[in-house]
This record gives sequence, C-alpha cells and structure tokens, in this order.
Amino acid sequence: MRHVASCVSILFLCQAAMANETLNLDGLSPRADPKASLPVCENTPYDKSNCVRALACIGSDGVYFDGQAHGWDTGILIGFLDDGTPCNGEWVAGGPQTPGRASMICENGVEANVLYHTLNNESGTVIGSGLDNQGREITAWSGEKVLQFLTGPDDDTPVLPCGPAPIPIS
Repeated sequence: MRHVASCVSILFLCQAAMANETLNLDGLSPRADPKASLPVCENTPYDKSNCVRALACIGSDGVYFDGQAHGWDTGILIGFLDDGTPCNGEWVAGGPQTPGRASMICENGVEANVLYHTLNNESGTVIGSGLDNQGREITAWSGEKVLQFLTGPDDDTPVLPCGPAPIPIS
C-alpha cells in the first residue's frame, strides 16, 4: 500500500511539473517582442538625449532593422533585425552639403554602412542608402514621423518596402 501511495504521489508531482512546461513549436509559438526591451524614445531636438525611430530594409528578401537612433549630431543606433537579432552602431551627422554616416553591426555578423541626407533636422527625419557586408542594398529612414512617411496615401498602415510584399509595421 505504501508503494502505491508513493507512485500516486510521484504521478501528481510529475503532472504538476509538466503543466508548467511550455511547448515550443518552430513557427507556431509566440515569442517576446525584442523591441519591448528598448528604452523609451522621445524626440528632443538639439539635446544629446534625443531619440527617434530608425528603420532599414536590408536587401529585397524581407530582412529589416527596427530600432532607435540616440543623440544629437553624433550618437548610437540600437535595435533588432526582423528575426530578433540584436544590432548596434553609431552615426555622425553631415553638414549642409555632406551626407551623414551610420554604421551598424549585428550579433549574427551582419555589418551595414549607410550614407544619409537630412530631410528635417528638428524631427530627425533622414533617408539613406548603403550596403551590408553581404553586398545587399540598404535603404534607411529615421525620424519622429517615420511611420507617417512610410504610410501610403490610400492606406492607414505604415509598411516597409523590404521584399516582394510590403511589410506592415507599427
């Protein structure tokens, strides 16, 4: 009888432990949004604490960067590729006749270099282009109103033109 009670106890303990397990199926399990780990981003013109959204298409197969540009005149880039790979880099503003420069390295080995032109200094709005270390073309945007810039006239949803189909972003 003591043996049966021990087996029943073990069975209940195993059942409770298994109930706390999470089943992960590739492509089917929800994953945490890596952008949730980024700091609060607020446009503060002419201040080193300035922060604006930064987005970039890397190639034409749907790969993109979503992150933030921090600083004024010079600063850092932080964010993630669409698959959650962390990336960081730096940027330096250009002058009235010279482009700004940005470079970024991601944990999966992707390195990117972009030259950009400022469209609106106070809102941090820039558009740029460049290449990554795999030879893929990059188009980059940043600014307080970058989502409005990427929203078409006939739609309310901003999209990144990074592949065969537009990629909705928010």
